[in-house]
Amino acid sequence: MFQDMIVLCLFGLAWIQPFTVSLHTEYIRVKTDHVLQVIDNKFVGVTIDSSQLKYNLKYHNVSSPKLVTLGKALAPGYLRVGGTYQDLMVFDPTHNIATGQQFQLQANTWDEFNKFVHKTGLKLVIGLNLMLRDGTKWDPSNAKKLLKYSSDKGYHFAGIELGNEPNWYFRNWKTTISDVQIGSDYKELKQVLHGTTYKDSLILGPDIAGYKDTFINNFLSHGGGSVIDVLTIHQYYFNGQTAKLEDFSEYSIMDTLVHEIHTVMNTIRSHHGLVAWLGETSSGYGSGTPGIGDRYIAGNLWLDKLGVSAKYGLKGVLRQSLFGGHYSLLDNNSDPNPDYWLTLLYKRLVGNKVFDVPSSSNNIRLYAHCTKLNNVYNYKPGSITVYALNLKSNPVILTISDLNTKGVDTFWLTPEGGDLKSQKVQLNGKTLQLVNNQIPHMTPKALGTGTMTAPGHSFGFIVIPNANIAACRSQSHGSIIG
Repeated sequence: MFQDMIVLCLFGLAWIQPFTVSLHTEYIRVKTDHVLQVIDNKFVGVTIDSSQLKYNLKYHNVSSPKLVTLGKALAPGYLRVGGTYQDLMVFDPTHNIATGQQFQLQANTWDEFNKFVHKTGLKLVIGLNLMLRDGTKWDPSNAKKLLKYSSDKGYHFAGIELGNEPNWYFRNWKTTISDVQIGSDYKELKQVLHGTTYKDSLILGPDIAGYKDTFINNFLSHGGGSVIDVLTIHQYYFNGQTAKLEDFSEYSIMDTLVHEIHTVMNTIRSHHGLVAWLGETSSGYGSGTPGIGDRYIAGNLWLDKLGVSAKYGLKGVLRQSLFGGHYSLLDNNSDPNPDYWLTLLYKRLVGNKVFDVPSSSNNIRLYAHCTKLNNVYNYKPGSITVYALNLKSNPVILTISDLNTKGVDTFWLTPEGGDLKSQKVQLNGKTLQLVNNQIPHMTPKALGTGTMTAPGHSFGFIVIPNANIAACRSQSHGSIIG
């Protein structure tokens, strides 16, 4: 029994609390006798909004060594280019055929962007324009031009989507395309790809805003289900323009995603081989929350989303956005915001196999995986990584017992100056920042005694290198999808 259960008591990061009130102690039990889910190393990806292509990438220099370094550090993973403007985008390398609200994707812009993708090692997912219509049907002629040009240039597409949030077309464009018709349009996309070098690219869709049961079922039953490899929905917790600071640490808001994922998983179970992703996601829609969505406090929603998504069966989470908007991982100078560092630590530490972890409080969020194999810290196979969030304002004591605690490491993130709206984050008390445009060595704090205190409103990772869990000694497998 003790081999199948790790009782973790996480006591004190070396912060000394200046008061004597008794603190809550959380006993964390990682149920290692059963692997809940398996994800792959591309589970966490990023997005770039297609509006960046409209403005010819002028706001971020994708050829700069700094931006390439930051993108490369997030590989392996997917990079999706899509969003509202993809349904206004037309491509022709010789003629400007854009009319009205449409914009012309310039060939040199597309070339520059693909060079960036290649240098980073990220896998590109592209969104095609569904609003180009031939009567009631999708007109693929412009897509064919983009595909041929890209094929001739040797550009690789890991995945292809058609349309962005089509259930909101009336709101955006005062037009509608039925879920049934979109299912048929996806069958046409499959035919178009069949005769190209992209015939084996993943087909993702329908990229609707939120989970709409009727829309999804009609789409799947009228062609989509026989075509797509990945069911994608877009998920945001709230309107970013009206959100408040406290919304970013409210567990009831976080729990809305749990219900949504359960619904998605119930749908795809009847479609053999189909997996589901959050194809675009962040805290608040409408470009995020100014002064909050790209600050330390936003890490609560982001880290919890990664934990919930892996635990309940999603196979991919694409973060809106790498740059652009009030929820971006990088600021306007292409310097990392707090969630960039959080994402990087996740990708370095969190492995493929997912375990259940009970919690005694809604305000203490706990997740556990095998530690990532081939990690930069040389943690050996059999290790466990726990990631935890303390949503309360008071510190919480956590405890490690019935486990070899020799060499336990913590990677704990707190806001610089204690300000939850800080745009700087500290790792074990040291501010993270680029050093000569290079990623710094993110050093763990060793807990020789196995004791730590999680400060109020904080989160981080705890690695137990000597856990020696059988399920974590071997994690070799191919990609889950893609």
